[in-house]
Amino acid sequence: MKKIFALVLALAMVASFAACGAQDTASGDNNADAAAAEYKLGMGISVSLDSSKDKTAQADATVATVIMDKDGKIVAADLDCAQTKLTADADLTTVDLRTKKEKKEDYGMTVASPIGKEWYVQAAAFAEKMIGKTLADIEGMETEVKNNHNVAVDADIYAVCTMDITAFKEAFVAACKDDQAKTFKAAADSFKLGLAVNTDVSGSKAEEAQLYSTFSAVAVDADGKILAAIVDAIQPKVAFNADGTVGEKTYKATKRVLKEEYGMTVASPIGKEWYVQADAYTEKMVGKTAADIEAIATEVKNNHNVAVDADLYAVCTMDITAFKADMAEAIKAAK
Repeated sequence: MKKIFALVLALAMVASFAACGAQDTASGDNNADAAAAEYKLGMGISVSLDSSKDKTAQADATVATVIMDKDGKIVAADLDCAQTKLTADADLTTVDLRTKKEKKEDYGMTVASPIGKEWYVQAAAFAEKMIGKTLADIEGMETEVKNNHNVAVDADIYAVCTMDITAFKEAFVAACKDDQAKTFKAAADSFKLGLAVNTDVSGSKAEEAQLYSTFSAVAVDADGKILAAIVDAIQPKVAFNADGTVGEKTYKATKRVLKEEYGMTVASPIGKEWYVQADAYTEKMVGKTAADIEAIATEVKNNHNVAVDADLYAVCTMDITAFKADMAEAIKAAK
């Protein structure tokens, strides 16, 4: 009888410990869930062809990307500009396709700057000043004209960025308003934000400059795995007259903003518009690292380098060359 009682008592204790363990595990899961908050990744692009003149076509594409918390406050921000120039008689192999941020000191602003700072330094400082701000804060940011530039009235911002911020504001407002922004869950300060730009002018010809750029924004975790991603693209065109001078300039909006107006659906093998396929592609990239993306095999179909992977090709039949290069670069640049 004593042995039976002891056995029953032991079993009861084991059950009790098991229950406590289960409760602890459940509590740990709940704590993990509680630590994870919802964030939103957005991207905005401001494009101007106004600097095209004489025999030079120029596109200035300023891109901003943000991560916002549930209250709409920016917790991470980045900024860059693809300033693409092409002369009527240019050899395309000599065109510098680096962004202003990529050019660093080569951009050559330091000497002319009132604060002696290069473009990429001032742009990074401006982006840093956007952290903690909301859409309303950025829309309400006042400017004044100094040295022929619309600069920030706010002394703290002007102290670190004396450049014209018109396009900066437009890009950040668009990023905060992004109606195709991507949501993800993560613990605070556990993620990084990356941005990259890929520009291609190879389609240009004597009568027309094609100043195309692809933009990628990513939120990545501590292991460099994508939590959320966005891809967008622009296709500005500047015509050259017979004498090489600048003629008609054509640009309306980014491909994501154009949506059905871009007009890919009819020509698509899967009957899907550009922004739909781009969105599906970025969803397939969640969980991948830069190495994973670089390793995505491609093959030529309909004159496009498309994914060999059947699942990826089923949702995106577009050329993914720029997507791959751009997104891998964005992950590597994340900070």
